[in-house]
Amino acid sequence: MISKYFKSGLSKAKLGLHEEAISDFEKASWEDPQNFEIQFNLGTAYLTIGEFEQSIINFSKAIEINPKNSDAYGNRAVAYIAIGDDKKSDADKIKAIKLGAPIEGINAIKKAGCPVSTVGKKVTIWILHNHDKYKSLTAKDLGSKYVPFYHDSKSGKFSN
Repeated sequence: MISKYFKSGLSKAKLGLHEEAISDFEKASWEDPQNFEIQFNLGTAYLTIGEFEQSIINFSKAIEINPKNSDAYGNRAVAYIAIGDDKKSDADKIKAIKLGAPIEGINAIKKAGCPVSTVGKKVTIWILHNHDKYKSLTAKDLGSKYVPFYHDSKSGKFSN
């Protein structure tokens, strides 16, 4: 059974209401702390608002639950980069690639020309599957058209 808080959190995240989504994901986590989708989406929401240490905690929980999910390793690598821990980020990037993450997306985390936007402590690193197509766009241009991806446990797919 999917938590009403999880559903509400996904809806709010898709609308860009990340702090409200976090509140709902936290409530869902209290109900089901061993749910991968809840921990992954909580980590993604925290990453989006620049709470990197907390996002690392949630991605680590998600990885404990499902150690074969490349997206959790990739997102945690981004959080590690944001706090300046290149060694842990590199280890997560390698693990993500071994688990099937697209090399071009993972390499874009530190690739020169990868769009990065910073507002206060919020950092958005745009990891794009078709990096060559989008690398000429500024982070501001990307931000007006794209939002972070969240995992929907009902469909089993990632959506924005």
